[in-house]
Amino acid sequence: MTDRAGGSGRVVLVTGGGGGIGAAVAMELGRRGDHVVTVDPLVTVDGTAPDGDQGPTTAERIVAAGGSAVASDASVTDPEALRRVVDDLLATHGRLDGVVNVAGITRPTGFARGSDEDWDAVLAVHLDGYVNVLSATLPVMAAAGRGSIVGVTSGSGWRAADAGADSCAKRAVAALTWQLGRFAPDGVAIDAISPIAMTRMVAAALGRRSAPDPGRTPATGGLSLSGMPDPDDLAPLVAHLLGGSRRATGQVLFTAGTEVAVVRPPTWIELVNTRGAESLRTLFQTVGPVFAAAEAAQATTGGANPRLPARPGSGDSTDHDPRARIVVVGDGPIVRELVAALDSPEAPAPVVLDPRTVATGTDAALSALRAAGDGLAGLDAVVVATRRSAPAPPGSRDWQDVLEDHRGLTGELGRSAEWNRAVAALATEQDHAVRLVHVVDATRPGGRSQAQSLTQLARSSQRATGDLVAAVAVALEDAGEASTAAALAAHLVSAPAGELAGAELAVTAGRAGLRAHPSPAATFVLGDPGIPGWFDDALGEVVA
Repeated sequence: MTDRAGGSGRVVLVTGGGGGIGAAVAMELGRRGDHVVTVDPLVTVDGTAPDGDQGPTTAERIVAAGGSAVASDASVTDPEALRRVVDDLLATHGRLDGVVNVAGITRPTGFARGSDEDWDAVLAVHLDGYVNVLSATLPVMAAAGRGSIVGVTSGSGWRAADAGADSCAKRAVAALTWQLGRFAPDGVAIDAISPIAMTRMVAAALGRRSAPDPGRTPATGGLSLSGMPDPDDLAPLVAHLLGGSRRATGQVLFTAGTEVAVVRPPTWIELVNTRGAESLRTLFQTVGPVFAAAEAAQATTGGANPRLPARPGSGDSTDHDPRARIVVVGDGPIVRELVAALDSPEAPAPVVLDPRTVATGTDAALSALRAAGDGLAGLDAVVVATRRSAPAPPGSRDWQDVLEDHRGLTGELGRSAEWNRAVAALATEQDHAVRLVHVVDATRPGGRSQAQSLTQLARSSQRATGDLVAAVAVALEDAGEASTAAALAAHLVSAPAGELAGAELAVTAGRAGLRAHPSPAATFVLGDPGIPGWFDDALGEVVA
């Protein structure tokens, strides 16, 4: 450990503070007179081995520059170690004013790619790690009535990107931030940044996308490596967010140093009344093209001429595929609704797989699907019904309920992603397109984050599989609407190929609809990495 007592400013904990953005933030805070605790086990970017760099630690550099700092080698995946770090900090300084969670690793994963081990490792650091950090620090701030927490998501978590476990975890971090912001304890701000900077992690991730052809340019996803800011350019925004002078909380802010954008969470753009419809299947068959047009435009296409008949849910549905061979993965009441909705006299009865009887792992899921497909002479669609395994937290929603309901979410997300990879592998084996629908119990906070994460993965399903898999997730946000969610899933497995793949679909009390994907609501061009005096007022106006 390295320490120098006497820091005159705040007391701030920075995870991932050993390098990259975390180190840049820690150095900036040290220059401002804050006491900084860097938490970083100092491992390679994939988290598999100790980092070979034996240079001065960030804490040592802060102290050498006249600041105050302590270094800890705790991992965010170790909740007990994090609690000890916080306990030691409180015993020494008596308070905790800020937390910045930058810790992360990168491994090669995608919608249809990646080992189970790599998926688990990335989810454990990026999502479990953030929940562990919040669990160790948020109660301290709530008790004190003050503090600021800044998490880190990324563009792969809200823009369409085939980044696998990173996309999955980073959308969950954003979803958790948006939810916690609404229930933040008095005096405590909880936000996240979505940074882009030239770090070793970015370089490693982009390097894996290099084209196999030596003569081709590496595939960087449209990003110019030479145009990326330095991590130091992002630190002033983080320092400002820790200041507690803003007019909003629960925000995700994209930052490229000289530019900052407010990222809007998923918001309704099309809704349909599901009460009183003669046939929910007919209703969704009618509004499907309307939803698809809005999904493509990321905005409602209404407001002009009528697009639908006066009673869009009347009559019989004709959208079912009489040849569809379908497997339903799940257990509980929702499965009965799904089987009833998918029943057709012209098609084989859906095969039901109880996930509790299938061993964990992509290989086991693939074997189960193969066996089901053999009995049906091939598969056309798979519907995965996801129920939260943990008991619902009692009482009304508050920050403690939201946080508690995210414990164990990584395991459930990892399991859902295994079915994605298994379906992709099966579609490749049979050289036949498969539609994949996740119906997610989103009645609780963790389920809402899970639905968003699976939607984020689904956005890359067609591109990642050469159009062999068209995936979509439906968030069931009201337990009384299971039959509506089942009818929507039944429509989706029969809809035109690719219709609504990757869309943000949800079913709630009396209605179902489409939300726009997260997107920039407003961008502030700052000119330099400093934060101008008008920033807080402008931010407050945008998110009001």
